[in-house]
Amino acid sequence: MIWVEEIMTQISVCLNETNSCLEALQRLSKADSSGWPVVDKNGKLIGIVTMKTLVESVIDNDCSFAELSCLQAVERDPIIIKPSLRLSEAWGYQFDLAVVIEEDGQIVGILNRADLAVALYQEAEFQIKELEAVLSSAHNGIVVINSDGIISSFNRAAEGFTRVSRGRAIGRHVLDVLVPMGLMETLETGKSEYSQKLRVGRGTYIMNKDPVIQNGRITGAVVVFQDISEIESVSQELATVKELNRELDSIIQSSSDGLLVTDAAGLVLRFNETFKKMSLCNAQDFIGKGIREIEDVTYVHSLVELVPQRKQPVTIMENKQNHSLLVTGTPVFDEEGKLMRVVINLRDMTSLNQLRQELIDTKRLSDKYHQELSELRNRQDTGGMIGNGPEMERIFELIRRVAKVDSTVLIYGESGVGKEGIAKLLHTQSNRSEGPFIKLNCGAIPENLLESELFGYESGAFTGARREGKMGMFELAHNGTLLLDEIGDFPLNLQSKLLRVIQEREFVPVGGATPRRVNVRILAATHKNLEEMTKAGQFREDLFFRLNVVPILIPPLRQRYEDIIPLLYHFRDKFSKKYGFKREFSSEVIEAFLEYDWPGNVRELENMVERLMVVSAGELISISQLPNSFNRSTSKLGGVSINTLMPLKKAVYEVERQLIDMALDKYGSTYRAAAALGVNQSTIVRRMARFRTDAKSSVSQ
Repeated sequence: MIWVEEIMTQISVCLNETNSCLEALQRLSKADSSGWPVVDKNGKLIGIVTMKTLVESVIDNDCSFAELSCLQAVERDPIIIKPSLRLSEAWGYQFDLAVVIEEDGQIVGILNRADLAVALYQEAEFQIKELEAVLSSAHNGIVVINSDGIISSFNRAAEGFTRVSRGRAIGRHVLDVLVPMGLMETLETGKSEYSQKLRVGRGTYIMNKDPVIQNGRITGAVVVFQDISEIESVSQELATVKELNRELDSIIQSSSDGLLVTDAAGLVLRFNETFKKMSLCNAQDFIGKGIREIEDVTYVHSLVELVPQRKQPVTIMENKQNHSLLVTGTPVFDEEGKLMRVVINLRDMTSLNQLRQELIDTKRLSDKYHQELSELRNRQDTGGMIGNGPEMERIFELIRRVAKVDSTVLIYGESGVGKEGIAKLLHTQSNRSEGPFIKLNCGAIPENLLESELFGYESGAFTGARREGKMGMFELAHNGTLLLDEIGDFPLNLQSKLLRVIQEREFVPVGGATPRRVNVRILAATHKNLEEMTKAGQFREDLFFRLNVVPILIPPLRQRYEDIIPLLYHFRDKFSKKYGFKREFSSEVIEAFLEYDWPGNVRELENMVERLMVVSAGELISISQLPNSFNRSTSKLGGVSINTLMPLKKAVYEVERQLIDMALDKYGSTYRAAAALGVNQSTIVRRMARFRTDAKSSVSQ
């Protein structure tokens, strides 16, 4: 905080009634001040003289500065302020020049209003920087918006939580930068909300929201949020461990196999009743005893010794009182490879024979399904693109704009994200949609054949060439679109010729001499980083710039969470129509699909849907039919749970109702809920009306 005494012009000697205007003028000039106090012979303040009053007095009296007393130029009754006054308080006085006087009446300085304004500005600027430093050092994320929803403050912690830079956030509308946090509602209602939980992806945050009120008017809103994902994760893990322990006890006791668990030294930790019955052991309590102390299970003794030695499962056969037992010891290691447990499993041979037959049948079915899947993977699908998330919506909007012009487009994305589908969409929405769409995989054709495939060749161009010559891909795509897939594999020695075609719209066939004009729109696709290849000299820089006029980056499916469910139902409907049967997915399968990372992207999702629909024996596909590669985490995103048998139609109705409720709870509007579920808004409204009607009907009954 700054005081008046820090910015005033200090006064050691005042002017008096004996001083002339010339002396006053010299004093002002020497002190570089706009005014100076004048006192009487007793030192009492008479007033102040300024450059203006001095000049006016000399002019009015028609004399020189030296001839006129400074008393003739005094401006009486000036504003008097104290040196201990704060600048903001001093600004409340109306003055151009004020005299600064101590409590004891001593004149100590003079204050110019212009100097006061500069000091106030500097103080405000310092306070702003100080506030920004405080916000940046805070561990909680802080976002402030003005009354129009424009972000005015965005601290460093908010950058870390949202993965949005401050430069990108400041000055933009909050809904264009962040997921909905309810700040716009706070502007409308003016109500504070505390300890609200927000889930974004797999992160969990606690939010406090407050309106900014000035002079009784809402001028903005602020949200403070804290990441509690780790705390919640630890809590969930603790609950999960307890639940798993209960489940483990239930599984051990309900198993039809005899189970016994020892530590690395052979001390019995737990067992089930089936083990006691199958081993015909008379011991009442195994817990806490060494396995070698139990004489009735001597066949287990050797297993407890062999398993640590071999560090792998060991199986033996044991005949005990007309019972043939399959006895298996399995080691359990910790993360460092140290033996922690030995699990002993007893199984009756009758059960084993049944299992063997089941394995034979399963293997036969598996071989059949693998053969069918292998055939299905070789088929190409030309289905439409599905994408309801914001990333895909932006891509579709970009395609709608770019499709109307002939600019070259370079499509980036991982394998399986749908680059060819995007290219076809660009073609069908363009003015060339009536023309041909030709695709050439640059990485699938040998280098010595690629030139002739692209540009064609004349008769007799080389040994083995057709007598009549051959048209190349550019000619085949005339008045249409040519997709150069896997452009990153295009040979370096042919890139200059490709560049000429793009620039000049003409080419010379292999073995020819006359250029041929061609009207083709070029699209290119790759999963490689062409910019890095250019720096490494593996790709021509000028060709890269020609291809990269309009880049389109297709995000992988793991970043398009909203698209998984619409794609799932799209492919379900597609294969239902193709194979002539209907299948539905359980809520657990849908949750597993949402949590899976999809390394193969949309292509992997399509193949998985087809696989599950083909191999499923019933109409409902359960989670047990998913492959082991799926991460079946016990943490749920929320879903339905069917605990009893019911008609399939009713089950589908229940799943639909709960999914709509979840979407409405998460997004707060029928429009956003419809976008997340991949349906029209009118569909959501109709379903809600139907649910309300059914609910009223149930109550009346």
